[in-house]
Amino acid sequence: MDVAEHAGRNEFRLPYTMVKDSWVHMGTPIDWLHNPTKDLEFTWIFNRHWHMEDLGKAYLLTGRDDYVHTFIRHFEEWMAQNAPAQEVPYEEATYFQRPGPWRLLETGLRVQSWIWTYRMVEGSPRITDSFRERFFGALADHADYLTRYLGSVEINHAIMHMQGLFMIGAFHADHPRAPLWRQLAAERLELCMLRQVGEEGVQSELTTHYHNGSIGMFSTPYLLALKTGYEFPEWYAHKLARMGAFTDAVIRPDGQATPIGDSDWISHGRRPLGLLGAILNDEALLKAGEVSEELLWLFGADVYTRMRDSQSSFSPATVSRAFEQTGYYFVKSKNHHLFFDAACMGGAHGHADALSIEWMWNGQLVFVDPGRYTYEEGEWRRLFKSTRAHNTVTVDGLDQTPYEATQRWGEPVASCETLRWIDNASFSFIEATHDGYLRLEKPVLHRRWTLVGKEVDLLLLVDWLEGDGERQIEQRFYLHPDAAVELGGSDAGSGSDAPWARIVYPSTGSLVHVHWTADGGAGSGFAASEEAGWISRIYGEKEPNRVLSMGGQADGTAGVACIALPQLAASGASAASLESFDIDAKRQAATVVYTADGRTVRVTIDRDDVSWTVEG
Repeated sequence: MDVAEHAGRNEFRLPYTMVKDSWVHMGTPIDWLHNPTKDLEFTWIFNRHWHMEDLGKAYLLTGRDDYVHTFIRHFEEWMAQNAPAQEVPYEEATYFQRPGPWRLLETGLRVQSWIWTYRMVEGSPRITDSFRERFFGALADHADYLTRYLGSVEINHAIMHMQGLFMIGAFHADHPRAPLWRQLAAERLELCMLRQVGEEGVQSELTTHYHNGSIGMFSTPYLLALKTGYEFPEWYAHKLARMGAFTDAVIRPDGQATPIGDSDWISHGRRPLGLLGAILNDEALLKAGEVSEELLWLFGADVYTRMRDSQSSFSPATVSRAFEQTGYYFVKSKNHHLFFDAACMGGAHGHADALSIEWMWNGQLVFVDPGRYTYEEGEWRRLFKSTRAHNTVTVDGLDQTPYEATQRWGEPVASCETLRWIDNASFSFIEATHDGYLRLEKPVLHRRWTLVGKEVDLLLLVDWLEGDGERQIEQRFYLHPDAAVELGGSDAGSGSDAPWARIVYPSTGSLVHVHWTADGGAGSGFAASEEAGWISRIYGEKEPNRVLSMGGQADGTAGVACIALPQLAASGASAASLESFDIDAKRQAATVVYTADGRTVRVTIDRDDVSWTVEG
């Protein structure tokens, strides 16, 4: 209702922009190309007309015709200012046309807003025959434009182009070109599914946000086809279900989704599963998901109530999931949720975060992904995409892949290879490498060992930097903003003065003891430090946090290792006693011995074996 009321005054608040919390007056009549920011997303999102659906909902809830009047006025003003584009260069139409009202992405999304709104207000006496003629004529113009420029089926934009075209073809079914629109849209949606979604069900841009968005883009035409008699093939539904399985794996114990690449901390979480379960009539997906308002408007009150009543309370998964073709690993147990990234970049929305992790213990995020914050070109965009902003290792302070622009990475792009994946009741272990630093004058291969203790809680990270010559290496950890940190020790050896940190989360009572050791080859000067950083929970907002790092000058093959020992501060248990923690860069071996709650844990890792024993 609030959006509809402000829209009547030509005031808009646009999500996914740098002014998302402000009502912006766009003139009288509206100037659809006005942009008070430096963010191109503002113009693009404004021309998707998402606010019109709120006008339709407000009309259905109140019966007030002034909401319909606003819809008609905005439609007419937009049409007067933005005649169908003629002879637009292909690159501008399909990618980054400026200022953007006829970029294919906006064209495909705008018609969906129009059609949904029209269906909600078509019973109003303000919807005259002359308006219907102009409205359906505009839909035909949009459909012809979408058929004239066919964007690459390799990126998610093409899904939205054809999502809109299919909707026009189904809604404007009496138009003589409607069969062409439907057939073309269906065939290209199938191509998008084949090209963009792998056998493991992961969308090719490899980000949580765009994967979950693609579920909606692929599934709503599927639902519309079922309701209008234009069905998609069976394999299309099977791939949708596999997409749901990945979304399920990404969900953390707090119900939110691990933010991979250009994604937010605050997400729709389980809602895509609820939507997919309802559309596919899949009870398992529906129960794993969350019933949302979107289902109410798609299926009606009766179906929505039945689905809501069938929901069970959320129970976090405790079974690890490996997407080995993709390179994503989710270690799950009673207390742990750890995400390990051994995937390729995934495109413009990827970050330079090879071998990075996100770690939640006992419901508390400890080591976090920074989020995305903005798409606006500048220092903030570069920071949030950088290697330094992720829980991995930097060499000489450089990104693993060269940064060029907000939506463009340079060459060569870092690639990863997983060498070992072990998952059992006692522990999970991953070994992977990335080649991003092989481009340097003195090439370096980064190898990471990650071990998560389930039988006894611990997280062990060992990073090997393999190559000749001197270099500065730094192992970095982004902490949740609620963390209170105490740092101690100085010498990077394994003695009593080895670097350590004590991380406390007062709100949850979580306490994490962190210890480091290093073998810099012929290098020296390794030390732990703390610095200021930034995270973003949702697009357009950022807040300060603390960053821990262990770094120094390495000469030749070197290693740096970290062990994190978590516990509840009020549990009464004595702190774990770390008896030995050593790594050997020449042999590439690591050993850990520590005692906790009367039990002694011994871990030995080398290039061939992982040994885990618990005594007592």
